[in-house]
Amino acid sequence: MEKYFTIGNFTISTDSCVDFFKSYLEKKNVYCITVKRILKGIKLGEIYDSSEEFDNFYYDLKKGALPTTSEISSFEMREYFENILAKEKTGDIIHVALSSGLSPTYNNAKIAAAELNKNQLTDRKIYVVDSLVATGGMGQLVDNLIKMRDSEIETEDAIKKIERLRDYQQTWVIVSDLHHLKRGGRISGFAAAMGSLMHVKPIIVLSKKGKLVIENKIKGDRKAVEYVLDKVYELGASARPDFNDNTVYFYYSSRSSIYDELRQIFMERYPNVVIRESRIGPVIGTHVGCDCSAISFEGVKRLDIEG
Repeated sequence: MEKYFTIGNFTISTDSCVDFFKSYLEKKNVYCITVKRILKGIKLGEIYDSSEEFDNFYYDLKKGALPTTSEISSFEMREYFENILAKEKTGDIIHVALSSGLSPTYNNAKIAAAELNKNQLTDRKIYVVDSLVATGGMGQLVDNLIKMRDSEIETEDAIKKIERLRDYQQTWVIVSDLHHLKRGGRISGFAAAMGSLMHVKPIIVLSKKGKLVIENKIKGDRKAVEYVLDKVYELGASARPDFNDNTVYFYYSSRSSIYDELRQIFMERYPNVVIRESRIGPVIGTHVGCDCSAISFEGVKRLDIEG
């Protein structure tokens, strides 16, 4: 990333599972470290800057590409933080990391930050926030953090506010490609085969511990959409008087009729809500596959459920 000037009381950092375009990160003065995927023994670290790049990844996935993913080590995180500290001479760093329930990357970032805070830093500090989510849900947290930074909110107040948003963030996902859930061990081969045959759509929620949990399995596209929209009402719109004043995040891997229907019906029911759209990038896309649709919104506290 390019050199940035310090804004407000802290510098914002995140990892590439936020799935923002590179140009957006640069425009908003947000540092970003790449989480790698592995394809045919080669480690790839990308921050995409166009929808075409996302489309190419999912095209390869449909053609049979079988990538895996890799964590960011504490050594890599330390080097990365040192680079930011060298460029940004004042202010704290707040780093929003991929969920600890999905990857060791958060814990490795905590180790690196603790070492630097103890051995090198005196009048400033690196804070690592466990997003307990990924992709568009992370984007919601980072966007809110950008607003707080630009309003010159104090670092510790910003962290309290962002962690509260995280704890009340609802993320619901409709998965269409059962093959990748099978690869990740979330469902059996038999369940994947039968589910595909019967058009079953697993409904996944990000739990209180930041894990992907299959909350239900719904037969049929329209019923899956209606089920998620019922959850939006139950856990968001009916529970929060200010629901219509919040931004709701929609995101998808490759575009599908399910996503279009989910978005369209939501807009009809909540015409005053601001919608922010983004993509699911290659790291999370490796695990959820093509034609995946997701929504993140501020609602009641996250569900305390186990997979």
